[in-house]
Amino acid sequence: MGKQAKRDRKEEAALKGAAQDEGLSPADKRFAGTLNYLARGIIIGGSVAVIAGWLIPGVEMGRMLGLGLLCGCLAGVTMKNIHDRKEGRK
Repeated sequence: MGKQAKRDRKEEAALKGAAQDEGLSPADKRFAGTLNYLARGIIIGGSVAVIAGWLIPGVEMGRMLGLGLLCGCLAGVTMKNIHDRKEGRK
């Protein structure tokens, strides 16, 4: 894919995202971003925990999943805080 095609796709994605967020207030956009980071963290944390549960013998799968979801939630909050600091919001 050439550079022009990449630029065109990036512009189309930006226009599409702007159209979806058109009716949202800044507080709603920030909340949606927080939910996005939280969901990513929970999904990744739970997935890693289940894989670790398969590989480590003698560990309860439910306990591993619960701990993975909790750690993923905390990781999502941490990533949101890091992103906000880079953006200049406190």
